[in-house]
Amino acid sequence: MSVFGFSTEPSSGGDWLPIATYDARAGRFFRIDRSQDGSGGWDSEKVDIAFKAMVDFDNIEVGWLNFTPGQAPSIVVVPLEGITKGTSKMPDRPSELHKNGIRMVVKLAKDIGGEKPFREMASSAKAFLGGIEAAYNQYLAERAGHPGQLPVLICEKTTPITTGTGKNQSTNYAPTFKIVAWLPRGDLQPQPRGANPTQPAGGSHPSNGSGAAAPATGGQRVSPPAQQPQQTVSADDFG
Repeated sequence: MSVFGFSTEPSSGGDWLPIATYDARAGRFFRIDRSQDGSGGWDSEKVDIAFKAMVDFDNIEVGWLNFTPGQAPSIVVVPLEGITKGTSKMPDRPSELHKNGIRMVVKLAKDIGGEKPFREMASSAKAFLGGIEAAYNQYLAERAGHPGQLPVLICEKTTPITTGTGKNQSTNYAPTFKIVAWLPRGDLQPQPRGANPTQPAGGSHPSNGSGAAAPATGGQRVSPPAQQPQQTVSADDFG
């Protein structure tokens, strides 16, 4: 059993925020930039990024997520802090399609954040959850020495994990995160949120991990990009 209250091992609405997502099948992070088209609908652009973000682990949420392609996401979560303190419990599982997952808010660094650095990340992909759990445990071990601050995470590398055999064989990439700095929370404030994020009309929430369409690569799987740790991080990166 993990710190989140469920296994993160690989297996055989509220106010809407822009999205950052991890595609476990490609081992890549993306931000999803949305804009209205001329007909009142929405266009989405998937921008490949090297992950570097201040993460609001203080307010991480856990529960049940369902990312069914073509449908609005169903996210039923509660603050992990309440579960840890015994003041709340995991919500009931809404359906068999819902999987254990997390939701959190991050602030992307200026060089990758675009016009909207504040992003929601929600995932039920176990490859992603295992990486976040390790980073969260490091945060718990070190936070007493950094009062009033939040950790800055980068993705050092991704590791392929293959499950199944034959036609059922699949490979996902597990990210390895590293806390490279602690910075004041600043304008990364807790978001007032409901159980299910709302989407603009005609919008859809990309699945984070299984069920998500991998980036177009001309029909060929490409290796995830190597990511090197940032040696220095300052408040200017998020100012």
